[in-house]
Amino acid sequence: MNELKNKNILLGITGSIAAYKACDIIRIFRKEGANVQAIMTKSSQEFIGKTTIAALTNNPVIDSMFEDNPKPGLEHINLAFEIDLVIVLPATANIIAKTANGIADDSLSLALSICEQPTIFFPAMNYKMWRNKANLDAVSTLRERKKIVIDPEEGPLASLHEGKGRLANNMTVINSIREILNVDLPLKNKSVLVTAGPTQEPIDDVRYISNRSSGKMGFAIAKSARDLGANVTLITGPTNLKNIPEINMHHIKTADEMLEAVNHSLDVDYIVMNAAVADFRVSNINSGKIKKNNEKMNVELSPTTDILKSIRPNTQAKVIGFALEMNNERDNALKKMNSKGLDFIILNTANNKDQGFDVDTNQVTIFSKSGTEIQSEIDTKSRIADFIWENITD
Repeated sequence: MNELKNKNILLGITGSIAAYKACDIIRIFRKEGANVQAIMTKSSQEFIGKTTIAALTNNPVIDSMFEDNPKPGLEHINLAFEIDLVIVLPATANIIAKTANGIADDSLSLALSICEQPTIFFPAMNYKMWRNKANLDAVSTLRERKKIVIDPEEGPLASLHEGKGRLANNMTVINSIREILNVDLPLKNKSVLVTAGPTQEPIDDVRYISNRSSGKMGFAIAKSARDLGANVTLITGPTNLKNIPEINMHHIKTADEMLEAVNHSLDVDYIVMNAAVADFRVSNINSGKIKKNNEKMNVELSPTTDILKSIRPNTQAKVIGFALEMNNERDNALKKMNSKGLDFIILNTANNKDQGFDVDTNQVTIFSKSGTEIQSEIDTKSRIADFIWENITD
């Protein structure tokens, strides 16, 4: 993806603990072909080094209004005429208040006072600071002046509190920028098939064999694809999750039903097989309800069809599988990718309480058939979904 190719972005980094997240954003900008010039406040350098940002942007960082060897004309004045977009990420309450009140006492606030290009602020701060009336008044002032302020997200904060103040996720940042620059979303005109949730294999008319999959990861992947512009079909086993608007939803119960639904949906660009499909079904399903007695009961199981392996010869789509492993995780994931002809395999583990079933967080490692390997941090499943799409799309 090179949707931002040759776009010139001025990135202001301020003194928030979220300053390190600017590194990810810079990486995405550069990957999409943008040129990035960073301005760092002095306080931001308490959280992340100037050398790091310079290396990532491939440009010297501006952090002073007074250079030892100034170029002809003031550098900050030149910037105002060369850039396409101004971004402040993270934006502290301090820089929001300065900009709203016309204060220009450092390089960043000076640049913000003279730049007429579209400007987006991505706040990150303690939830009490965000809801402080002075801050909200400053945000309103910026919006009245046609500056864009993207509300922070709700969630766990560095202070160990929960509240609204968390920096917007990467996908929100990138999509906001694409919208301002009239850049097409990366999955526009693409079709995506996602599977999610467990399957249920009946023992009788009352009981069934299943697993602990909540479907949350698959739903997050489908939602992220929708937000990136894709036409999304989500085939899901039984979950407690609500249908996602603007997504083609198909509900199934058994592995056979999943197989049939998938086979009818193979004419797509991407197939993400996240569902935890049962490996076995009951060979002889009892009608009615089996009555309890004091005798042992044997249930004969038969293997279900390997859906992931079976679809590869029948589609031109990029096929992405998941591997939930507990032992020899990396080796087993790579073996699964190679044996089933996948383009990517996404590994997660059930050995960590912050990953896998019944939680809202995850950590994944993405392996590609070309040999690349990249691991995410532990993060919310919605952010992990964004991370996945960032790393499996062209």
